[in-house]
Amino acid sequence: MAEGKARKMWALPGAEITAPASLMMHGGDDTLLHCPCPSFLIEHAKGLVLFDTGCNPKIIDDAVGYWGEVATHLPVKWSKADTLDKQIEGVGYKPSDVKYVVLSHSHLDHSGGLTYFPKAKFLVGAGELRYAYWPDPDRRWAFILNDYLPTRGYDWQELNGDFDLFGDGAVQFLYTPGHTPGECTLVVNLSNRKIVLPGDTVHLRAALDKEATMPVDVDPIAATYSLKRVKALRDITGATVWISHDPEDWKEHPHRIE
Repeated sequence: MAEGKARKMWALPGAEITAPASLMMHGGDDTLLHCPCPSFLIEHAKGLVLFDTGCNPKIIDDAVGYWGEVATHLPVKWSKADTLDKQIEGVGYKPSDVKYVVLSHSHLDHSGGLTYFPKAKFLVGAGELRYAYWPDPDRRWAFILNDYLPTRGYDWQELNGDFDLFGDGAVQFLYTPGHTPGECTLVVNLSNRKIVLPGDTVHLRAALDKEATMPVDVDPIAATYSLKRVKALRDITGATVWISHDPEDWKEHPHRIE
């Protein structure tokens, strides 16, 4: 069977969060990084796929009111012109056109736009939804229950392994747990390159090179194996790894790829 190809991919800007490198990876220092929180829209002949939904737009007007105290430690820069619905419309589609939403994991900077897509099918790694509703107490700050309560009636599918969305190799879900129980990676095969979107399996380029996990990973051993898997995709297959939160990746990679 011929290797399938996605037609296009857009990187859609969302909020920018300021955080120290020490939060993003073990071994990081106190340097403050301006980290993007993008979503990725993939066009395939059989439908649109969205990877991650960014932050909830309620934080534009009142971050502390919606996120609580964590917002005082993670300053946010975001414009109402850059909300996810407007970004999708800006590339010629409507949120209702999205067929699949793949959620890398359930942290507050990835799950805020779920309600834009009530008719989509949602794909998430096994164990993620339960953890989103009832995380460990020391990590509860990273999950916003109100991002999920309106979605209880949505069409959710938890996957406990890898999955080929269209059966042609063009868009592949990889189960890469460790950061959270159901963390996943999306591999997008385009005409001229293969893009690996690891979500928060890895947070910075330095973390990938050094195989450095993150302080708030729920399972550091699993996180290490998942990080090694992403690194192998880069080093062995020649794929381009686009790390969502890495400022340099956001600056260097084209935001529309065909």
